[in-house]
Amino acid sequence: MSFDAFLEQAWSDHGDRPEDVAHRLEQGYALIESPSQIAPFARILAHVDGEHLAHWTDGVARLERLRTHAHWRDTGDGALVVRRLVAALRLGSGEADVPGLAAADLAHAHAVAASAVAAQHRMSAAIGHYRAARSAAASGLPGSDPAIRALAVASNNLAAILEETNPPSADETATMLDAARASREYWACAGGWLEVERAEYMLAKCHLAAGDAAGALVHAQECIAICERNEADAFERFFGQGVIAQAYRALDDAQGFAAAKAAALAQFDTLSADQKKGCETMLGLLA
Repeated sequence: MSFDAFLEQAWSDHGDRPEDVAHRLEQGYALIESPSQIAPFARILAHVDGEHLAHWTDGVARLERLRTHAHWRDTGDGALVVRRLVAALRLGSGEADVPGLAAADLAHAHAVAASAVAAQHRMSAAIGHYRAARSAAASGLPGSDPAIRALAVASNNLAAILEETNPPSADETATMLDAARASREYWACAGGWLEVERAEYMLAKCHLAAGDAAGALVHAQECIAICERNEADAFERFFGQGVIAQAYRALDDAQGFAAAKAAALAQFDTLSADQKKGCETMLGLLA
């Protein structure tokens, strides 16, 4: 199996079978054929060992092993990503500080740690790491720095988990909205229209959760506007129309709700059976 095929399969399987994938990743070292493959391999190692399994020490050791690989280089993306992910796993394990890191390193490491511990519902720690990441990034990051994508992912993940917290504290609500706004900002730099559209969708959901239906409607409508400008598929449009409907219902606008619900269901009817399975929660909210 080629390295690319191995990596693609690992990402495909890791959510349902993280222990199996963690074991399988031991085979990946032998498949690395160039320095450019160090960083992507490091990312899945850190993600599985950290976010999914909380095997912090094992994850650090597996990342450090990459430094002895034949294709290791002391400069470049591989060295940068490994340095930051080692720091992220150490922070996730509970270490208070990792000395000797630049601001961009800290932003990246704390962002990854925030995503990891949030997935494990350690929300106080997640919020602490998230705020540390934002603080480290406050002085600015180069446009190509991978810390920007890490911050986009962490912001979205934290906002999504807090949006489902019931009932959230005032601090959690404020952090949820801040994270959702930051996700939109960072994805505008690190992603394409699809990521930005989904960030607007998340902003709409978070404003609904915070009791701001008018704000939710603004972001929901922007979500659909992005879909229209980019000829998005029915799956994206279904969710965009669905959150517009929720916003109208929260505003007691029965006509607006009915129109948006009808638009959402029209998109739903065109989806494949597999896609429809992912729509059940939204369908329930539109009942």
